[in-house]
Amino acid sequence: MLSDAPDLTRFRKWSFLFWIGVGLYYFRFIKNGLILYPVAANCLLSGQPFIPCAPTFTYPPLFAFLMIPFAPLPIGLRNLLWYILSISILYCSFRLCESLILKTFEVKFSPNQLYWFRLLSLAVGLKLILAVLENQAYDYLVFFFILLGLYGLMEKKDFSAAFGIAMAAALKVTPLLFFPYLLLRRKWKVFAWCVLIYLFVSFLPDLFFSAGETQTSYFGKWVQDIVRPALSQQETASTPHFWAGENPLNQSLRSLVYRVVVAFNLTADFKKILYAVYALFLFSLSLVLLKASRLKNPYILDGSVLLIGMLMLSPMSSKSHFIVLILPYMTVLAYLLTQQNQSRVLGALLALSFILNSLTSKDLIGRTVANFFLLIGCITLGTLLLLILISFIVVEMAWRHDPNRIVTLPPSSAARADRVL
Repeated sequence: MLSDAPDLTRFRKWSFLFWIGVGLYYFRFIKNGLILYPVAANCLLSGQPFIPCAPTFTYPPLFAFLMIPFAPLPIGLRNLLWYILSISILYCSFRLCESLILKTFEVKFSPNQLYWFRLLSLAVGLKLILAVLENQAYDYLVFFFILLGLYGLMEKKDFSAAFGIAMAAALKVTPLLFFPYLLLRRKWKVFAWCVLIYLFVSFLPDLFFSAGETQTSYFGKWVQDIVRPALSQQETASTPHFWAGENPLNQSLRSLVYRVVVAFNLTADFKKILYAVYALFLFSLSLVLLKASRLKNPYILDGSVLLIGMLMLSPMSSKSHFIVLILPYMTVLAYLLTQQNQSRVLGALLALSFILNSLTSKDLIGRTVANFFLLIGCITLGTLLLLILISFIVVEMAWRHDPNRIVTLPPSSAARADRVL
């Protein structure tokens, strides 16, 4: 595929225009200003609990700790440094995805094919990247650490794998999904390192700061006020219920199920239906991961499945969280570029997933239409479709590499073979 595609290498000298565009985008990036994260850092510095000091900061204390260097900076310098950090890590993540995916499929693109792969990858991932930049979210850091963990697994570097996964989990709860996965893959040493590193960095802020006169640690208080209510669906006055109701910005599986049960007047059975859907979804993920275990190098496909699982199982998944879909999108693209069979069907499904995940641009389709698509869960549906594509790739590759597979020649081929013999 792409053997007859136009030659993009002749435009290599114009690549500086891309970086000019990145520089100009900074002026849109600074519209809101980086305020919340440094405020949380100041809460640590002043020894105050997060909820009364920064009630909208619901992230792990480790991230507030890492933001301490930004706290004393003037707003202009703070915004500039955060933008440079965001672009740099996004670029490194993009190139790391490319390297890991090409190694997974054991393919080496020609220079022109590589340029096309990068261009198409940027096209499908641009909306995801802009969502992170516009919201000044730090999800790209979580994504980078997960990629570092997958790199460690692929290269059999146990500490790198453990450090990447543990840091991602300490910055955001949902990467904890990788912990049982390590047990499934019998990565005992990596799992042990993960637990140790996770606990150390999670309690790191408490080694330097005390949460006022409270009897608990910053990490313990965060688990009590944020994590436990989200997992148990508790309704308390002090806890921000950002995951509840028909919030159009929430594109997790929970929100989609809630909209469906409301539409069919089944609100009283919401929890039962939700847990049943969760169980079915986890069962599906497990089947795909077990199928992928037959592959020589399954980690990128496993990672793609788990990243989608993180988004769907989280109580709250807003647009900036979906930056992690860059990996599964690039994985499907690379597979399509290296395969001839069924490329049209898979390509059409990939395009549909991309469209569903892009129907939220208020600049292109207007606020009313964008909110309508958000309310029907277009991003959730697009992500589930992407999971189906990854699952198909896993099944196809496992079937192709099955040593017990019996290849049956069609009659015409069998006859030609008999004549040769």
